[in-house]
Amino acid sequence: MKKFVAILAALIMALSCTAALADDVVIVATNPEYPPFEYVEGDATIGYDIDMFDAIAKKAGFEYVIEPMAFDAVVSAVATNPNTVGLSGISITDERKMSVNFSEGYINAGLVVIVKADSDYETADQLAGKMIGVQQGTTSDFAAEEITGMDNVARFNTFLNAVMELSQGKIDAVIIDKPVGQAIMASLNDPTLVMVDMGLQADWYGIAVNKDNPELLEKINTALAELEAEGFFDELAVKYFGGEEAAE
Repeated sequence: MKKFVAILAALIMALSCTAALADDVVIVATNPEYPPFEYVEGDATIGYDIDMFDAIAKKAGFEYVIEPMAFDAVVSAVATNPNTVGLSGISITDERKMSVNFSEGYINAGLVVIVKADSDYETADQLAGKMIGVQQGTTSDFAAEEITGMDNVARFNTFLNAVMELSQGKIDAVIIDKPVGQAIMASLNDPTLVMVDMGLQADWYGIAVNKDNPELLEKINTALAELEAEGFFDELAVKYFGGEEAAE
């Protein structure tokens, strides 16, 4: 019921904002609790995704406004409003493609696992039956359920909350997108935690676009291609990941 209410509230917000905005102003639905991709600093929403979309908007010649909401409401908001896009580290999945279109993938943020440094977890098989923390509604959530079973997945509002629970020994592992894991590990600087690559799936992020707005999708894809050719994503990688996670 809580999830339904959150989604309904997000849709009402998106629709009401659309009525007050010009038709050529794009609403960017995002969950700004996902550093380094989108997060709040002071009164501003900033991050990798925000920098990228700002560059896209300048190239494509449109204005935009940021609308914060719960992550699991973003795709629903896009599907309901032709002038809304979803920009929130959203993995391109077949399930989500049923509701929205996606831009070309802009970064491959494959899944990794954070565990206690004194654990012996090296493979996904060793996590079967263990309590795994994830951010609710993400591809990490789905991956954890396949590995350990539905009853052993601890779902949190943010990945940071999950990692904090791990650091306190309340769960056994956290499955997380690699660049987000890198940012959290660097921020916490906790020697009791390590990040392990267990060969989980690739995870391409894309911008979600309403199926009734192919013109906007084309503008976004054209701008993405131009930015890639100009080396823009290499600059973003240096800024947010120290150069380790340049877009492929």
